[in-house]
Amino acid sequence: MIKFFRKIRQNLLSEGRTGKYLKYAIGEIVLVVIGILIALQINNWNEDRKNRITEADYYCRILDDFLLNEKLIDENYELIANKIKLTKALIVDLNTIPNDRSRILNKFVIALRQDAFVPSTITFEDLTSSGQLKLLTDITLKNRLIKHSTVLNNTINLLEENRNEIIKRYFDFDLITELGYQDVDYMQKELSEEHISFLPKINWTNDPTNPYFIKFQDNLVFFLGMQMRQRQYFFNLKEDIQEPIQLLKGKTCK
Repeated sequence: MIKFFRKIRQNLLSEGRTGKYLKYAIGEIVLVVIGILIALQINNWNEDRKNRITEADYYCRILDDFLLNEKLIDENYELIANKIKLTKALIVDLNTIPNDRSRILNKFVIALRQDAFVPSTITFEDLTSSGQLKLLTDITLKNRLIKHSTVLNNTINLLEENRNEIIKRYFDFDLITELGYQDVDYMQKELSEEHISFLPKINWTNDPTNPYFIKFQDNLVFFLGMQMRQRQYFFNLKEDIQEPIQLLKGKTCK
């Protein structure tokens, strides 16, 4: 093709047809420019197509994370609700005299067990850390995802603060052996009768004037307040996640 155009130019010059040669040369330049523009357009179209495929994949992966998180939120909400119920029952059990110290402490351990809430944020973190957030062309959805990420991080921090306060109070007793921690089932399995015989047996759960009784009951009320806060945090998070889930479901996922 290049030889063909060169031959035409040479013929025009040899024939002295300079005017036509110039017109032809300009036309050839225009064709080359048009060819370059078409190639660029095709390349841009191909890149845009790849970006849209990547964008759709991100939407689907984020939706998977959100649906998993919604399930985790429901499970944690239910778990906290059960702990609130158990803590309320503990306050009643403690004040129902006579009672059994071992039974009180075993229920206490179950009611106050603290598990960290670890949601799945891998996909959104990948988007932000890699600078690929610009691939999301749905501005409404992108802004909502950013907002939810902020809400989620704030909730995780609040839950962690609550958890730390509960753990701090959980062991806030002068002597664990006088409290009777050795009565807890998993300690009983490890300690022999000889070990237990060495440890104090203070029947404080049946004496409302005992400092351990007073402090234990005070802590139960504190724990109950913390648990109610945790339950509210999960409720708020469940509310906030609904809109982005619905927006994501509007995208095509296969």
